[in-house]
Amino acid sequence: MSFVLPSVVDMTPEQREFYDGFPLNLSRGLVLTKSSARPYLSLGLSFLDGWLPAGVRELTILRVGALTGAQYEVFHHRPIALAVGVAADTIDKVVSGAESVGDESLDALLRFVDELIDSARRDAPSTEPIRRYYSDEQVAEIVLLVGHYLMTALFIKTLGIQPETPTEPKGVADHDL
Repeated sequence: MSFVLPSVVDMTPEQREFYDGFPLNLSRGLVLTKSSARPYLSLGLSFLDGWLPAGVRELTILRVGALTGAQYEVFHHRPIALAVGVAADTIDKVVSGAESVGDESLDALLRFVDELIDSARRDAPSTEPIRRYYSDEQVAEIVLLVGHYLMTALFIKTLGIQPETPTEPKGVADHDL
């Protein structure tokens, strides 16, 4: 059973201010928390100006969404990945769980993301294979990005947050997340 997300008209002025800045169903869920919505969003937005190229960032998010069954993440990040120049066939392979997309650095990324998700209950994966293609700063950011979107997947799936309908604001183009 899904949680009942607050309707926009029933939001407090503070909740409405947050929602208006990021008008997505995810925001309707985030305002249920007392003080986590803005810090959560700040962390998510910080990746836009991080060490990772936009395509790598989006493929990482898509892989987390696919592995966790978080269709909300896939729904929102597929068009962003296309907009930043990731080929549709690469996106399809990442979302389908393919082990290879035909690029060694991306294949190493996908293996690392898969291992990070699998390692939540055991030792962390080796960073050696991915460090051949990505800097220490980028690897650190990948780990934090995976953790952020794993948290997001748990949140949206537990609360039953669904993608916006065509009559609801999409937010993606406005916020390029």
